[in-house]
Amino acid sequence: MINLKKYLIILKIFSIMFLLSNCSSTNTNKDQSQLSDIQIYSKGLSSLEKGNFSNATSDFDDVFLNYPFSSLAPNSEIMSAYALYQNNNIKKAIAKLNSYIEMNPKGELTEYAHYLLAMCYYSQVSSENRDPSSSIKSLNYFKLIMTKFPNTKYARDSKLKIHFLRNTLAKNELNIGKFYLRKGAPASSVKRFKFILQNYQNTSVIPETIYRLSEALLIIGLKDEAIKSNALLDYNFPDNNWTKLSKNLIKTKSKINQKENSEYSIINHLKDFFE
Repeated sequence: MINLKKYLIILKIFSIMFLLSNCSSTNTNKDQSQLSDIQIYSKGLSSLEKGNFSNATSDFDDVFLNYPFSSLAPNSEIMSAYALYQNNNIKKAIAKLNSYIEMNPKGELTEYAHYLLAMCYYSQVSSENRDPSSSIKSLNYFKLIMTKFPNTKYARDSKLKIHFLRNTLAKNELNIGKFYLRKGAPASSVKRFKFILQNYQNTSVIPETIYRLSEALLIIGLKDEAIKSNALLDYNFPDNNWTKLSKNLIKTKSKINQKENSEYSIINHLKDFFE
């Protein structure tokens, strides 16, 4: 989850809290309609720090609705979305963030809005065996941050999230491919393994993917191509456990024709076999 204190600092909230420190404590006893934008915002911050996310959302929404021209209105939209996110009300948070970004494409908090939007989808990534749509959306939003805001702390964190999501999506494809193998549909599994090799290189599942590809090719009857795939595994991952298992998969391996000083890479194999 996003660290509350860290992002309160990012949103310059402490400066606002300092401004509010001189406000009379009797303000909290006033009717909401009698409170200023600063006072309502202060209530929202207090609720947020106490973990009362529903109250915080209500207060920040009041600032935005009742004081639309206040300098706190944009902050309130972001803080409301953050409170919704923390309260696991993801759909409303996403809608609010999309609206903010549309209305403030170059706003002071737009970078954070993009990041929080990506985190909303990221928070729904729970298992490689479930619908990968949230992973795909989250991945695309983190990639957008890398493109639009490359020199920010959000980009640095996005890079780590992208690495995790690519591995998650690759595992999902691999599991589907293995399911097809178990069900006796090797041709369908080959398509899945091909997709992984083309789109998720440098992920943790590549060695097993190549091994499973060899299995599927052998079942189909494409022994020569299975031998090539096995040799590809041996060449690129000589010390991997899947490479050791592959020794028993095909007893006899043919030599791979290589040009002098060239590497037999996954890319070359894809061009040789799939195209």
